[in-house]
This record gives sequence, C-alpha cells and structure tokens, in this order.
Amino acid sequence: MTFSITSSFFKKHLKIFIYFFLIIITCIVYQNIHKHDFINFDDNVYVTDNHHVKNGISPKNIIWAFNINDRNDKVYWHPLTWLSHMLDYELFGLNAGMHHVTSLGFHIANVLLLFLVLHLMTGMIFQSAFVAAVFAVHPINVDSVAWIAERKNVLSTMFWMLTMLSYFYYTKAPCIYRYFLIIVTMAAGLMAKPMLVTLPFVFLLLDFWPLHRVELSEVKTSILNIKKIPFSHNIVVKLIGEKIPLLALSLLTFIFSSLSLHKSREFISTDSVPMALRISNIPISYVKYMVKLIWPRDMAIFYPFPETIPFWQVISAGLILIIITIGVILLIKKSPYLIVGWLWYLGTLFPVIGLIQGGRWPEMAERWMYVPEIGLLIIISWGGAALLSKIPQPGRVITTLGAVIITALILNARTQAAYWQNSMTLFEHNLKVTPNNSVAHNNIGTELNRQGRPDEAIHHFLQALRIKPDHDGAHYNTGISLDKLGRTDEAIEHYRQALKINPGNLDALYSIGVDLDKQGRTNEAIGYYLRAIRINPDFDKAHNNIGNALDKLGRTDEAVGHYLQAIRINPDFENAYYNLGNALEKTGRTDEAILNFLQALRVNPDSEMAHNNLAGIYFDQDQMEKAIHHYQKAITIRPKNSRLHYNLAVAHYRKGNITQAIQHLQTTVKFNPDHAQAKNILKRLQNSQISK
Repeated sequence: MTFSITSSFFKKHLKIFIYFFLIIITCIVYQNIHKHDFINFDDNVYVTDNHHVKNGISPKNIIWAFNINDRNDKVYWHPLTWLSHMLDYELFGLNAGMHHVTSLGFHIANVLLLFLVLHLMTGMIFQSAFVAAVFAVHPINVDSVAWIAERKNVLSTMFWMLTMLSYFYYTKAPCIYRYFLIIVTMAAGLMAKPMLVTLPFVFLLLDFWPLHRVELSEVKTSILNIKKIPFSHNIVVKLIGEKIPLLALSLLTFIFSSLSLHKSREFISTDSVPMALRISNIPISYVKYMVKLIWPRDMAIFYPFPETIPFWQVISAGLILIIITIGVILLIKKSPYLIVGWLWYLGTLFPVIGLIQGGRWPEMAERWMYVPEIGLLIIISWGGAALLSKIPQPGRVITTLGAVIITALILNARTQAAYWQNSMTLFEHNLKVTPNNSVAHNNIGTELNRQGRPDEAIHHFLQALRIKPDHDGAHYNTGISLDKLGRTDEAIEHYRQALKINPGNLDALYSIGVDLDKQGRTNEAIGYYLRAIRINPDFDKAHNNIGNALDKLGRTDEAVGHYLQAIRINPDFENAYYNLGNALEKTGRTDEAILNFLQALRVNPDSEMAHNNLAGIYFDQDQMEKAIHHYQKAITIRPKNSRLHYNLAVAHYRKGNITQAIQHLQTTVKFNPDHAQAKNILKRLQNSQISK
C-alpha cells in the first residue's frame, strides 16, 4: 500500500522530480566552480582588462556595446553579452567565483528549458529527460560553463531555448502576438551571440518532426508540383515564408557580425589559413566532434590548426558523413528524428566550422558543440529507446544503462572542470593533450610572468616560438619577461619582431615606447605611442604615456590634452587623473589639480601619491587640517615612508601640534637615520620642550 502511494505520488510529480534531478547532477559536476579564477585567455578581453565592462552599465557603455564601428575589443558584435558582463562586474567586481556562478546559472536554465521544450514538442518524457541530463553533465560542455569568456554561449543558448518555446506555442495557435514573441527572443539571442542565425532552419526541421506540421508526402507533393500548386496552398512554401522575417533577422546579424569582425584586428584572411586547408578540415571536424561526444577524452581549450591534412583523412571523413546522411534519408519514414537530429547537428555547427575565422582559430573547439550536440543527443536518445524497446524488460535495461552513462559522464566532467581552476592547471593539461601547442606554452608563460617568474616564463615563450615562429604574442611576452629581468635592449628586439609579424600589435608598440622612454629616448617613444593611437584612437594607456613624455619635454599644455583623452576613454583611469593633477598644478591651475587628485582617490582610495600631492597643495595653501588629514591617510597606506612622516611632522609644527611633530620626526629618523634636516628640527624642538 505504501509503495503504491509512493509510486503514484512519484508519477504525479515526475516532471518536478526530473527538474530537481537535472539541477542536482549539474551542480555535482560544477560543485567547485565558485572557487575558480579568471583565466588569461579572453577573460581579460571580456572582464579583467576591459574598462568598459569595469565601468558598469551606463548610457555611454550601452552605446559602446551596440556599436559595430569600434571593435578594438578584438571580438565581434554581441551587445547583450557585454551588458551581462557589465552587470556581473557591478554586482561582484572581480570576484571570479561569482562570475562563474552566473554562467552556471545560465547553463542550468538551458538544461531545464531543453527538457521542457523537448517534452512539450514530443510528449516523450524519458527521452527528453535523457537528452537534458547528458547535456547537463557532458564534459564537452565544460568549456562553455567554466570559461567566463564563453558567457555568450550559455546566454545565447538560453534565448535559443526560449525562442523554441515561443515557437512551440505559436504553432499551437498562430497569431501575430506569439510570432512577435519569437522575434523578440530570437533577436535577444542573436545579440548575445550570432549562433542563432541557423535557428530558422531548425524550425523547418521541427515542422517535420516532432511538430508534424508537414508530412513527408506533403513535402514530396509540394516540391514535385511547385509550379502547379498556388503558393497560398503550398504547405512547404507557406512554412518557408513563415520563416522569412526570422531569416531576415539572421541575415542582418550576419552582416553586423561580419562588419565588426572585419574591423577587428583579430580577423584572419585566407592568406593566413588557406581556404583549401579550411575546407579540408570541415569533414574531419564533423567526425571528430561526434567521436568526442561518444568518447569524451583528451579535451583541451585549444587545438592548434593543422599545417597540412592528409588527403585520405578528408576522403574518409567525407565518406562517413555521406554514409550517415544516406542512412538517415533511407530511414526518414520509419525514424524521422534521425534526419532531424542529423541535419540539426550539421547545420548548427556549420557557422563555426572554420570557413570564416577570427583570432587564432583552432582546429576545433568543444564549446562550439553546445547547441549542435543536441541534434546528436536526440538521435541517441530516441534511437536508443527504439532499439532497446525490442529486448525483454526494456524499461529496466534503459534505466540501468542511462544511469551508468550519466554517472560516467559526471565523473569525467568533474575531472575536466577541475582543469579550469586557473590558467596554470588549464594550460598544463592542454600541453599534455596537445604537446606541440604554441598557444598553451604562451599562456603558461603569461601566467608565470604574472607570478613573478620571468626566467621560467621565457622558456615557454621560446617553446611557443619554436613551434610557431610567427607567433607575435609570444615575441611580445618574451619582451615582457626580459623587461622584468632588466634586459631592456633584448626586450625591445622581441617587441620589434612582434611588429614585423603583426604591425598592428598595440601592446608591442606601447611597450617599445615605454622602454625607449626609460632609456631617455623620449621623442622616439612618443612616435611609437602615436602609432598605437593611430591604430586605436581609444588606447587610454598610450594617451597617458604620451602625456607623461610631453610633460617630461616641458610641453605640459599638450600633455594635459592627452591626459584628458585618456580619462574620456576610461573614466576610472587612476594614473591619468594623478598625472593630470600634477600637470595642472605645474601650470598654476591648483583648484583643477585638486579635483583630479580627488578623482584618483575616488578610483583608488589607497593612492598614497594622490593623498601626498593633495596634502602638499593644502600645505602650500596653509590649510593645515586638510594637509594633515591627507598625510595621515598616506601614512596609513605606507607607514614606513620617512618622507611622509617628515612632511606630516612639518604640517603639525605649522599647526602648533609640537608633540605630534616630535613623534613623526622621531619616526622619520627611525626609518631614515641619515635624514639630517629631520634630526636638526627634532633636536631643536626637543630642546625647546626641555627649556619649558
């Protein structure tokens, strides 16, 4: 009796149990993601070094996010993704764990929506649950969830699922309002990532199965009699026509993305990776992705694009794809889900298969399977259920097999997710999987540099250059390491090598300028900064350094203009405010100088230099209370700085606070026993105290 009640309750609330199950298994895989750090591969572009993101959501930054003319951020047009990162920064700052938790939240939403949509469309609860469960915990999706820079993937897929949900309700009762909801959700998804450009074609597949809006016989009749049947009565033409506004939306997004990609310094022409090589890699990639889905091992964040591809591999992969395609066509009547799943996979993966490339394009990337894999999972789930239904006690076998598969995937995915803890763990694993990987060596070196280990970093940069001599980033990073070791001339040479390979390498131009300025070659330094600004007029650090160089040459008025430019570009640029304050003070514009030092403190309340300079101005203006306040703040930040203690002592003396003056003079002498002036004043004050 108790069992039957429990069983009845379970059946009644089965969907709720499935939702909870999906959430739990997803959280098991990504249990420790809140402890993960940012990584040094694109996370800097999207968050840590992006001053637009770090300035939060504002009218100016919203305009920047939607602008296709300024792509100096190195990536294509996806404004909603930018706004998502801005909101995260406003809420969590640089707490990487919380950025990861946000991405995990989107992934969980996608898992639940996938189950809901498939169940509503097919009516098959267990097949839908299996697809959603595998999607939730498959190691192939770890890239998309555990990589903050891939927020665009999980965010756009959420809108993909919402658009599918809207489409389902539209097909049940077509009307303009429901169609408008499809357009709104699809537009939002396209603004998160252009991946949704293929969604109208997926809708055509869904019209055939599982929505059954058109039958195979109707498709044949419509095609064979296209001239005889009026368009208004041709079901295929009607369904295609229904998708035209969505196709127009896809085309518009494709144009925006292409424009922004071509404006990007990261666009790669066919001269870099020959089109023949790109095309040869297409069938091989399609097959490799299927293998990764079935047997997920040796996964990495970056697979180097091959220099050559053996012809037999291209032919073999092509034959495999042709055979599968013929097979699903032959089974189209009996098992329509096969062709739908197969064309879903082929079609949705095509935009990222490598014909158009941006950045240092890999051979393949698991993150690009986030949506395409759903097509293959539909084939596996529905096909597996159909095959196993013919054996004795299929329910028990299916349940056991499903549990084994999900458990194995969870264990594998947990291991994969652990590699994403930080840059070092991630790229060290990448090197184990792909030993001759210049990108992995370069990023390990970058992390070693960050940790203050430039000698070890150079080893990895040189390895990267051995593998790929035209890796301008590795030359640049070698220069950074050499600079840290004081080997400036060698550093400059590597920066120059980076520029020979990529004349638009802004970081190399900037770093040469910095080194030349250090060597006293200020005019030459200005030339390099100006070259950088010609490429990117919004290069805030270059404007700031031009200002410093001009100020050094006595051209302070010109320097002020560049500091103002730097601040216009980046309203939170602490050094630019500080430098502008100094320049304004030099030109006698003291009140404006004070305002800029205060702005520097707004950005960084612990700026010892800004506090010290403000104190100096107030001291000169005989505003001793304010001077003492800022000297004390500066000392709180640098308690062992003898100069600050001496200045504070003098301010106290001017204010008549002799006891405090003596205390800070004593501290000055303690930290700097050779400070003769402090000793003399201290002796005089102590004697005057004794005589009293």
